[in-house]
Amino acid sequence: MTWRWFQRVIWTLLAVCAGGAALLLLVSGRGLLLIGKVSGGDIMAVLGMVFLLTLLIWGDGAIAAFLKGWERVLALAFALTVEALALLTLLFFGFYFNTGPEYIPLRGPTGETELVVCEENWLFKVWGSFYRPVGPFWIQSTGVSYEARDCWPFREDRYEIEWAEGQAIIHYDTGTGEWETCTVPLNQ
Repeated sequence: MTWRWFQRVIWTLLAVCAGGAALLLLVSGRGLLLIGKVSGGDIMAVLGMVFLLTLLIWGDGAIAAFLKGWERVLALAFALTVEALALLTLLFFGFYFNTGPEYIPLRGPTGETELVVCEENWLFKVWGSFYRPVGPFWIQSTGVSYEARDCWPFREDRYEIEWAEGQAIIHYDTGTGEWETCTVPLNQ
């Protein structure tokens, strides 16, 4: 493998990651991208991680290509140690502050998905937002959210929905022994 071929592969990976991120940012005005349980934010995080790893591999390849003997071994050992510590730090904070969003479809009286709930939690607090589907892979915020403690009302089916004209009235368990109500507009 030559250095020129190695650089072509690196530049291709960097271009794919940057192009994918730019495309996601350009189409983000339509709403939130949601493909199954994977959101646009998840895709952006993966593209960013691949971009970062590609840059690190490029730097390690440059060290291996241009240094010889013990200088190469010491430089690679130092670079890999610093990279491993940096990646472990990023992974730690990424997992620590991950809110575990889960997208749950709420079906209307006709059986079609009328609303999607994004339920998140961190420590002992649970919160969520309601979205309306606006396309095959797009959802748009309704501006309505809720909070609960120590329970996941929509993951655990601890809610009731009344479908009224142009709105959904949702009663959900807050985890404190009380039930709250929120009204979500369907026609915006």
